Amino acid sequence: MSEFQTCPYCHEEVRAAAVRCRYCRSWLDRRPAVRDWQRSRDDRMIAGVCGGIAEQFDLPTTLVRLGFLLAALFMGGMGLVLYVALWVVMPQERDALGALRDAAEGPAERDR
Repeated sequence: MSEFQTCPYCHEEVRAAAVRCRYCRSWLDRRPAVRDWQRSRDDRMIAGVCGGIAEQFDLPTTLVRLGFLLAALFMGGMGLVLYVALWVVMPQERDALGALRDAAEGPAERDR
């Protein structure tokens, strides 16, 4: 069996075990049913909340930012309150090194 597969969207070669393309970040097989909400590391202006929500729901980040802005302007600042609450509640997206470190430690090491 081949060690690599081709992304159907950008046609780059990625590992066969990959779930997402490392180049275009599209889902290769199918999207997992449940994912944790995480603030984006890459797509951020302030805290990455809008980037994380946009990635979760496959929306353009600009549309999510515009929604928060309109909610802040026309709903008495509710968009700002919601943004700050999500900033506090949503964890930061892990980088590849952090994910590898957690996988190497195993569940017993992380629970200490």
